[in-house]
Formats: sequence, structure tokens, C-alpha cells
Amino acid sequence: MSKNLKSVLILAIGLGLAWWFISRLDLDTVGAHLRNARIWPLLLAALLINLTLFARSLRWQAFLNPIRTAKLSNIFAATSVGFGAIFVIGRAGEFIRPAVLSLRERIKPTATFATILIERLFDTTAVVSLFAANLLFFKLPPDQNNANALGAIQSVGLALLIGVAVGIVILVLLRLKAAAILEWIERQSAWLPKKLSYPLLNFARHLADGLSVLLNLRALATTIFFTACVWGLVSAATWLTLFAFGLSFPISHTIFVLGFGLVGSVAPTPGGSAGAFHAAAAKGLEFLGLDPNLAASVAIVYHLIAFGPPFLIGLFYLIRDDISLRQLREMIASETTERQGEKGTRGQGDNDAEMKKDGETERRRDGEKKRRYGPSVTPSLILSVSLSLLALKAIGGIIL
Repeated sequence: MSKNLKSVLILAIGLGLAWWFISRLDLDTVGAHLRNARIWPLLLAALLINLTLFARSLRWQAFLNPIRTAKLSNIFAATSVGFGAIFVIGRAGEFIRPAVLSLRERIKPTATFATILIERLFDTTAVVSLFAANLLFFKLPPDQNNANALGAIQSVGLALLIGVAVGIVILVLLRLKAAAILEWIERQSAWLPKKLSYPLLNFARHLADGLSVLLNLRALATTIFFTACVWGLVSAATWLTLFAFGLSFPISHTIFVLGFGLVGSVAPTPGGSAGAFHAAAAKGLEFLGLDPNLAASVAIVYHLIAFGPPFLIGLFYLIRDDISLRQLREMIASETTERQGEKGTRGQGDNDAEMKKDGETERRRDGEKKRRYGPSVTPSLILSVSLSLLALKAIGGIIL
């Protein structure tokens, strides 16, 4: 599937879900629910969501420690810009966060992207475990006594927990066998162009370094603690959002709604998974017995609380720092150049005689010139980040 067709399909899905979400509502009733919502719980929920940025920054710093030490202030700025971008362009904004940190700290892009992948693994494990454990002890509302539905829910919870356990075992085995796996990747990627094989190998090495947290009890405890802080704060913000509409849900039902919202947030539609998030969160609330109009009202505000506050902080850092797309391209290109230089140094003794030839010397100079001015390294990555930053800057200009 071509990239253009994929983009059109994603946009069509988002618009279709948004239309389906709106078309079945009584907008006057939804507006009344929104006007009656209490403000102070929503403000407190927004504050808690912003605190998750700080907890995520501390955890990311722990993931980066085996690779390189980074300033917490720079990590927080990159985290804010990245999560702010998700509110505008959807999950494609995930590319911005590691790119911004690479620019601020001069860390190899493959290192920051590898740690982001590890962070995603931790978040997925935490969320699935929380949602699955909650399903095992889930109780339907008093007005819904459906034994079959309850049994199906608990079966899903058990299956998810088993899947998480298997995934953790696989990750540990991958870290224990990292050396052999890296050697295999290096052999298998020998036929690839150097501008692809070197970043791939660097990414695999940094991923293995990041997974070393699984074998260090202190580092593992630290990252688990910050992960618990992140999702504890998100759960509290979810409860406060529900409370703003006069809903006093037990923690089990709050986590149930949170899980549905997260399923919707996986969709790569623009606007912070707009449409998909609203439809999923509203369906979770309707399952708990809420009227569709009230469920939709809560879903609309819940989406703004989940994605809006980080956007404002991220916009501040983006405008203040005036991030350069040219610097990003040079950073990514330099990693390939550096890796090629290391390889060339190791083989210099064997090739001295050949490099004295005029023709070979000329070709080598041409290659250095191409590398100096930046070859076409990972063009799709550069394009994604460039468009994301341009969109954020454009919105910032309109707002300010």
C-alpha cells in the first residue's frame, strides 16, 4: 500500500468515526451536559495529566542512563513537544519526541528511538496488566446482570495476563542473548546499503542496551515505580473527569473506561486519535449503563483533558527553542557518516595500497562530500518529523 493511499485511508477512518460519533447524538442534550460539568475537577485532572509528563521524563532518563546521561530539563522539553504533537497529528507525533531530544542533547537518533520503543513496551505491559487484572475482578453495574458478558470479560482478562507474562519472558531472553542476536543481524544486513545497515545495527545495539534495565534490579524498580506513577496519575485524571459530570464510579469502572479510551488512542488518526478515541470511550461508558448523550459529553471532555494540556506546554517549548529541521537532517546523516568512518578506520591497514591510486582517492573524496552534505538517510523519518513540526509551528502562530 502506497504512503499516500495509507494516509488517505487513515484520514477517512478518522472522519468516518467522527461522523458516526456525532450523527447519533442529540447535540442540544450534549451541550447541556457540557455546560453543567464542574470546572474544578477538570482543572485538577489537567494538572495531573501534566504531571505525567514529569514522571515520563524521569523514566526516560532512567532508560537513557545505560547509553548516555541526559539533562532532565531537556528530556522534559522533548517529552512535552512530542505529546503535544500527538494532539495535532496523531501517533505520527511519536517521532518528534526522540528527534527533539537528539537535537538538544546531541544523542544519536537511533539511541533515543530505541529507548522510546522500550518505553512503549513498558507502557503497553503496564496498561494491559492493569486492564486485564481489573477485568478478572470486574463487576457489572447492578442494573446489568448478564452472566455471559461477565464470563467473557473475565476470560479476556485472563488471556491478556497470560500474553503479558509471555511477552516479558521473551524480552528477558532477547536481552540475555543480545550478543548472538546482534551478530546475526550484522551478518544478515551485510547486503543492505550502508546508509540503511548502519542505523539498523546502531538501533539494535541501543535497544539491547536499553533492555539491560530488565537485568538490573535497581533500574528495573525505578522504571516500574515511574510507570506506576504515570498510570496512577492518568487513572486519577480519568476519575476526576467522570466526577465533573456527577459520576462517582468505583476504581474498577474507572479503569474500564480508561482501557477503552486507550484502545481508541492507538488509532493513528489526526487530532490525538480524534474520532476513534471518542467512539471507544463513549462505548465503554455506554456499556456501564450511561445514556449515549452523556457518554459522548464525557468522551469529548476526556479527550481534551488527555491531550490538550501537554499540547500547551509542548507549544511553549517548540516556539521558545525554534527547532531547526536542518539540524535534524544533519544529525541523522552524521550517524551514518560516523559509523562508516569507524568501519573505514578498522580496514585502513589493509587498503592503504589501493587508496594511493588516483581513481580510488577521487571516489573516496566524492563519497566524503556526499556524506558531509547529508545523504538521503531515512527520508520517511525526516519527512514525518518535518511535517509534524511545521504543523505545530503553524498552529502556534495562529494561537499566538
